[in-house]
Formats: sequence, C-alpha cells, structure tokens
Amino acid sequence: MSTSTPSIAIAGAWGYIGRKFIDAGRILGYQVYVYDPGPRPDDVDHEHVTLVEDEDAFLALEVDLYHLALHPEHRDHALQRLVERSRSEPIRILNEKPMAAPESPQTCHDLLNTLSGSDVVVLFDFPELFDPITRRILTYLEQFDEVQLTEVRTQRSKDREDPTNPRNEKKMVPIQYQETVHCLAFVLNLMGRLSGSVESALSSGVVMHASSDPYDAPNPEAYAYVVDGRCDYDFLVGDTAVIGHTDFKRNAPWRKARIIRGTGDGKPFEIQVDYLEGAKYLILDGEDQAVEPWSSSYTAVLDGFRELVTGVPAAELSRGVYPNATFANYTYQLSSVLWRASRDGVEIRIQDAASLAAFDAKFAEEIPRFATYG
Repeated sequence: MSTSTPSIAIAGAWGYIGRKFIDAGRILGYQVYVYDPGPRPDDVDHEHVTLVEDEDAFLALEVDLYHLALHPEHRDHALQRLVERSRSEPIRILNEKPMAAPESPQTCHDLLNTLSGSDVVVLFDFPELFDPITRRILTYLEQFDEVQLTEVRTQRSKDREDPTNPRNEKKMVPIQYQETVHCLAFVLNLMGRLSGSVESALSSGVVMHASSDPYDAPNPEAYAYVVDGRCDYDFLVGDTAVIGHTDFKRNAPWRKARIIRGTGDGKPFEIQVDYLEGAKYLILDGEDQAVEPWSSSYTAVLDGFRELVTGVPAAELSRGVYPNATFANYTYQLSSVLWRASRDGVEIRIQDAASLAAFDAKFAEEIPRFATYG
C-alpha cells in the first residue's frame, strides 16, 4: 500500500458494514470512493466521499484497497474482474463473510480456484482477528514455551428481532454462518497460531454437539426458508473444549465475549475479553489491561490490513494463519457442521481438515430443503 494518502473503494457502501467502513476510512484519512446503485442515504456526508456511478469505472479505480461489502451472491463479478486486473498490477481486497451463501458451498471452491496462481491479496473481514486486543492475547500466550488450551468460551449476541430497529430489516442467513462464524474464526485463528497451522489444529479431530432455535424475522416475507436465530454448541478440537452461545433472539444482550483457559509452562491462566465497541475489555489473569472501551473495530481492520500487506509477503499471507481465502473456507465448513449438528441434534465427528471439506461438500447444500420447523 502506498505511503501517501491511502485510498479505499467500497462496493455496497450504503449497507450497514459499508457505512462503517466509510466512517473508518474518513477517521483514518483515507480517500474514500463508494459504489452502490441503491438509494443514497440522506445522512451520508457526500462532501467527504467520492461517488462512482459506473461499475466499470469503479472496478478500474487505482486504489490501495477494495472492500466488497456485498452479499456472497453479488461478489463473484467484482472478484473476477479484480482478479483479472491483478495479473498486471497489485490488487488488494477485503471481503465480507460468509465466504459463500450457505446453500452454495461450491462457490468456496470456485473462489479458491480463481485465486490459485493469482497475485491478488484477498483477506476476509473478521474484525476480531485484526483487533489489537487479539495481538495482545497472542503476545501474552507466546511468552510461554508450552501452551495447553483447555477451554474457550464464546458469546456473541444482539437483539436482531426488534421490529423497531431498521437494521433488523436486513436479510440474514442462518446464524451459524451469519454470526457464529466470527467465533469459529477466533478459535481457529487462536489454535492455528499456537499449533502452526489450521490443519495442525484440526489434525486431532472435531466432535460437535449443537442446538438451535429459528429466527423470528420482523420481515418474514423476505425469507425463502426459515433460518436459525440462536445456536448453542460445544465441541472438542483435540483436547480443547469450545463452548459457545450466539443469539439474535428478542431481548438478547449485546456481547462479543471470550474466556480462554489453559496452562502456560504448566501454570494455569485465564483470559477474559469482550470486543463489543463501548464495552471492550481485556483481563489477563485477573489484571485489567485498560484497553480503550470505545476503540473502533473498523479502523482496526483497516490498520490491521495495512500492516499485514506491508509486513507479510503476499505468498505467506495467502497460505499462513491469516484471514485469507483458505482460512475463510475452514470457517465456512465448520459453520456447515454446526448447522447440521443443530438441525439433527446429533453428535458429528470430523477426523481432520480433509474430512471437514468432505462433510461440507456433502451437506451444506441441503439447507433450503431441510431448514423448516414443524
């Protein structure tokens, strides 16, 4: 990325996430370009963003970073065009999750094939992985010669059913893909960092149990099938227990909390953290680390992205334990396992990373047929 005024081009700029990145870009002094054929919100400060009306012109911009704040079904065209550009010039893309629509697992494989042999850098927007708080957690753990994780607890929740909140009119996919995927990404990143790779972290297998409740949408006419709005799960990754709760039901509290327990060089440790803006904290072994409660998760993503692409070789960034396409594919696959375990109420065992891929290809496309409740 250039050392002069940085620039970002945001597709899907009028959506919730797009708007967050407009604000983050402006806070950091980015030159912000936006493209969205939908109605322009009245409360956007148009004087400080450059509106691009034509898609071809947008995809031809010379910018440091493209952010595709688009639903999976609308990303392919833009990605293909930008990958083509990357054959002659460096292109860097921040992509939204999930990697694909839940019922279209083949899109993940198509994207991986498209990116294979390309010089384009594509990272996915898992904000917690870019947050400086996560870096502090990893630094704390890296002080030990030997780390054993015994338990990771996750809670991510908010009231997504409140009919008075216009944000809740936005169509969502099953919560396992919509929200729990952030928790799964956190766990995979943590364990992958400690073991050297995600594949190594998964080599001892996964044993999954889960349950769920349907989402009571304020606009049910927007949905072709019922989606889950709450999910409770517990699974083992090797000897590490992961216990989680994600909840979009009415009156759910706002939380993005984690508790990490284990031993470092034989001594027990406990890490408590919440990534919710306005309520962020980090407690290491009972000592509050005095993080800024209101620090922006979205400026952290832009800062973190910039640090990664300037500090890590592109080849390593595309294959290591970073929020790249291969990593995003693992989170998608685990979301599929979680959805299936929730629906069937049965234990699911996955032997390793290769078995995870085979499970995903077999079952994820069943969502539209089976996501109904009697």
